[in-house]
Amino acid sequence: MEEKIITADGTETFFNREYNEAYHSTKAGAYTESLQKFILPCSIPNLAKKGKIEILDIGFGLGYNVAVAIKEAKKVNQNVKINIISIEKDKNIFDKIRSLNIPEDLKDVYSFLLSGNFENKEIGGIEFPVYLAQNKNITLTVILGEGRNILKRLSKIGLKFDAVFYDAFSPKVNTEMWTVDIFKVVKSLMKEEAILATYSASLAVRKGLLEAGFKIGLVEPVGRKSYSTVATIKGEIPPLTEKEKKRLESSPYAIPYRDPDLSLPPKEIKRKWEEKLEVKKNLSKS
Repeated sequence: MEEKIITADGTETFFNREYNEAYHSTKAGAYTESLQKFILPCSIPNLAKKGKIEILDIGFGLGYNVAVAIKEAKKVNQNVKINIISIEKDKNIFDKIRSLNIPEDLKDVYSFLLSGNFENKEIGGIEFPVYLAQNKNITLTVILGEGRNILKRLSKIGLKFDAVFYDAFSPKVNTEMWTVDIFKVVKSLMKEEAILATYSASLAVRKGLLEAGFKIGLVEPVGRKSYSTVATIKGEIPPLTEKEKKRLESSPYAIPYRDPDLSLPPKEIKRKWEEKLEVKKNLSKS
């Protein structure tokens, strides 16, 4: 079992040995990070008023984003219908979740999350290996496997989501999930007013979102100095600051990661990015 960590708000997370990163910000706290960086920026409470929400959750992890989304939506509308499709690489994640001390006000939601079963499920005519939990109003489908491959297949089905929680491990270790090319695929899965939220403050990520055709904005910092990022096609989001616009125009680091066929190894994507960075830095010196 991986190492358990108590975060700043008292909630627990794990340190992932494969990526050498914790699942959540230890300074913000697992619960707080979910609420402030994903659920509120994606306007989940407002969406709940409409009666039905379609959520794409990229990086199910320990389930906090999904759990807090369900809790906050049900606060506004007890009868809201929520359909969540999550993507997760680690089939053993549910064993980790079972060993967490769940916050009191999320226990009901987690008992639902842990009530599911592993099976094969057909979505839009394509079969996926999934973990499925459902009740009268909520369906959670966690699709198990490699993120790029799953997103490519989902994009062929014609699904459209109201909100996207983009919560892969960081660009430096999970680089393949932060390219302009994968963002284009995710954009094809979003309604025009939908909002994508991510904790990342990386210039490479922000530039990639812009090049994929999103408009982007900033979310107030939680547990650190950096603003997190939101993106949308035509929805309402906070604006970019003038300072950030200038950084995106002039910083050598504002180069998106590229993976044209969605198949390159992460180290290769990073190596090519670093080569471009060196060229840009040398040009700025000359």
